[in-house]
Amino acid sequence: MEYTANLKGARLEQQVATYFRLNGYAVELNAKLEGKSGALHEIDVLARKSDGITEFVLAIECKAWSTPIEKDVVSKLSMIISDIGINKGIIVSLQGWRSGAEKSAQQEKIELWGPEELTHHLGAVSLADLNAQQDNRYAIEAFVDALMPESHLRPMMESQSRGLLGFGREQEAWARLIWLPFHLVELHLSTMVKEFLRKPTIKTTPVWALYNALDDRHFLSMSIAPSTATQHNTPVIPAKTKPKALATTLTTTMKKFREVTTDNAKARYRKKLVSFGLAADALENLAVEQMTVIHYPFFAGMFRRRGNERLIAINAYTGKFDPTVSKSLTENMSFVSNAMGINQR
Repeated sequence: MEYTANLKGARLEQQVATYFRLNGYAVELNAKLEGKSGALHEIDVLARKSDGITEFVLAIECKAWSTPIEKDVVSKLSMIISDIGINKGIIVSLQGWRSGAEKSAQQEKIELWGPEELTHHLGAVSLADLNAQQDNRYAIEAFVDALMPESHLRPMMESQSRGLLGFGREQEAWARLIWLPFHLVELHLSTMVKEFLRKPTIKTTPVWALYNALDDRHFLSMSIAPSTATQHNTPVIPAKTKPKALATTLTTTMKKFREVTTDNAKARYRKKLVSFGLAADALENLAVEQMTVIHYPFFAGMFRRRGNERLIAINAYTGKFDPTVSKSLTENMSFVSNAMGINQR
């Protein structure tokens, strides 16, 4: 599907961009440059590095096609870098290239990166992840509810720009709807029930809790399983934390709370359980029954002022500012920006 191919290509561009950023380049995704001919060219990844005297510029084209590239791809990039005056061109192709493309690249001095080069530069895991993406890879499970229109969300976003009486306000760099990942965890909570003249009994209650998959912060808890539906939405932020690690943290914290005996230790683990949305004192035990990743929509924006940046999150269902999610986004700004293909200063 074209939708999936586009997402796969965007993901490849983001990973290549991250590689060059980590190697000291200033990177721009989908850069539009005018050539000497007057034609406007779009470069998938434009990478620049300067020593203060001279600047070296790379044009990188990313092809996440299901077939090897042909020589026309090489010829096109060669024409573009000649027209713009770029130092070097690289073509990244998940499925490699035909012999004609290789000969053309040698003549035009274009560097080709195929599976072997990508494994070396990006790592085998990243390459396998890109090649494994199928049609349902980006068919996210999302909350079913009515989204508020942007016209309602934007005023709330603008009200978050700091500044006294309109002075020294932050500048909005961007604002858009994004789908954030959450671990949906089905928990079975066991509590002791005491009734007059009866033996205490254990009551088990199912609870569905959402934990932000960027940092495992508790978001909300529900007494019934939420309704979800498969949706295609972009930009989608992938999960950063692992569900297995979250499950281990939940069960281990509960176990420690029941085992420790000192007041200070009890208070420490009680506070941690409460931060996970659990009423610690009423609990006898908890069991993690099922976990999955679902996505929740936020109208997010970046604000800048005097070199400082922060991200703001407005719940796209309620229209309310969420300080906890905003903090999470800001603390994971590089991860979020890379996932969205947004350049940071």
